[in-house]
Amino acid sequence: MQIQHTLTKATWLEHQAQLRGLRNKINVLELRTPRHVEFDEKDASAQHVLVCMEDDVIACGRLTRTGVISRICVLQSHRGLGVGAQILEALVSLADASNMSDVSISSTLATVEFYTQYGFKPQGNVFMQGGLPRQHVVSSIGNISFM
Repeated sequence: MQIQHTLTKATWLEHQAQLRGLRNKINVLELRTPRHVEFDEKDASAQHVLVCMEDDVIACGRLTRTGVISRICVLQSHRGLGVGAQILEALVSLADASNMSDVSISSTLATVEFYTQYGFKPQGNVFMQGGLPRQHVVSSIGNISFM
């Protein structure tokens, strides 16, 4: 029996408690991203997606007005099940619907390969952000494929 979950477009104004709760649990406590880095002024104007199973938020991500995909996080118990790919696909669709031609991600080194399988390409040098080594990955919307 497959467990069902729902993906919903969200706003910071309406869903701040759920987004903050999950991102605090994963990005701040698990990955040790400083709270002041994790929660920034871009949250209010970004487009967000939430993945819920029953009443529990299991994953989320955001797309900024400048085409930056970020804050993708999935509860550990749901990793490796395709939820991250669903979030990424939803955020790319939002970018396309917003007439963005390119998107970028500040990927942790551990997740660069995840993004490259969908058509993203590493760009620039590895850098530190929030205490983690990162690599920018970029793609035009037309070069991203989830097949």
